[in-house]
Amino acid sequence: MGTAILQPGEHVVEHFHPYGEEFLYNITGDLQLEVEGEKWAVGAGEGIYVPIGKRHRLRNVGTTESLTVYHIGPLAPDPSLAHIDTEVLGAEGSEDAEQEDTAAGTARVLFGMKVAEDRREEFLAAYEKVRFSVAATRGHIRDQICQAPDDPASWLIVSEWTSLADFFTWEKSEEHKELVRPMRACYSDPEFRSFTVVAETLGTSGTTAGARP
Repeated sequence: MGTAILQPGEHVVEHFHPYGEEFLYNITGDLQLEVEGEKWAVGAGEGIYVPIGKRHRLRNVGTTESLTVYHIGPLAPDPSLAHIDTEVLGAEGSEDAEQEDTAAGTARVLFGMKVAEDRREEFLAAYEKVRFSVAATRGHIRDQICQAPDDPASWLIVSEWTSLADFFTWEKSEEHKELVRPMRACYSDPEFRSFTVVAETLGTSGTTAGARP
């Protein structure tokens, strides 16, 4: 639990909390909370809830200083995993910046494998231990684990990084080797591909972010 003070135009960089849900209560000022791309106005005396794992950014859109009280729980097992930034301060902040193709130059890593039905629970449990550790790694943006609907034994892990160099630095580390060792015992037929993003097109239709006042 703590407080956040923002001057007009200032913002808290986009981030997420992998272990805790967050409740924000605005005491003074006019705020805008952006959750997974959807924007919510939060006036003085209003509160808003952010679910676990949702990327969000808080901005003072008013003309006076804002004061916000926040509460996050449950606690992460390690403080380094409580708050994961997904952007660098100053990387965005103007309407023009929001229109730029900020995904260009980032990296996507695709890792496919086969997991037998009798190893599925063990595989997912091992992945749980890996995903929150890698979330605190330099350059890591997000991870997704996918299962083929027409072939339950086919799985795909997709990760996004600020650069391929950041991914390979982590991938070649001893920490990585120890973390993924339990997963390796659960799958077969691994396939690895990596790509650098050239351009990205975002949808223009509204989506439900999951945050509710």
